[in-house]
Amino acid sequence: MNDLGTEQSGAAGRPRQPLPTEGRAFEGNPDYWVFHAEMYDRFVRFARYDLRSDELADAAVESTFAELMSHWPKVAVNRNPTAYAWTVLKKRLIDQGRRRRRTALPVDDHTLWGLVDERAGRDDPLEALALRISVRNAVRRLPERQRDVVTLYYLLDQPTTVVAELLGIDAATVRSHINRALPRLGRFLDLPGTRSGHGRTGS
Repeated sequence: MNDLGTEQSGAAGRPRQPLPTEGRAFEGNPDYWVFHAEMYDRFVRFARYDLRSDELADAAVESTFAELMSHWPKVAVNRNPTAYAWTVLKKRLIDQGRRRRRTALPVDDHTLWGLVDERAGRDDPLEALALRISVRNAVRRLPERQRDVVTLYYLLDQPTTVVAELLGIDAATVRSHINRALPRLGRFLDLPGTRSGHGRTGS
């Protein structure tokens, strides 16, 4: 499944920072904490990949869960709480991305080197890093839904069922997005057999 390589977090194993809201209303919202425990690491990995900054990513995730906690009764009765939470996370990522552009915050060094797949980087880590950055840039050119699917499935090594749950779609739709995205990525990366005579990107 891991055709593009599993994304490695530059801060793997680091203990997460407690949320500002932790400790409040625990007994009243046990289902929230079950949800938090299940989703937190997935959200952090995606946010760190997306923003390339642990500081901004952690802030985005913390504000996401703070919002979810404050509205948990409404979230809990939603048809798909996971997909609802994902939309909140994406909005927070946009907010933090704007902050990065306003303040010109640098990419975290250890996050940047975390993009290198250890297996690919044994002989030439700089070459592997260049490849990973090329793949990242190509993925970012995809339509948003295809970009999310490819990032979660290939780069963060999430199974189809998890991708489907996060995005609020079924597994067949996940596979459809993958099938549409891979030819585009091939053209963006100028891989053999993916050049179009008219230079047009397929659907």
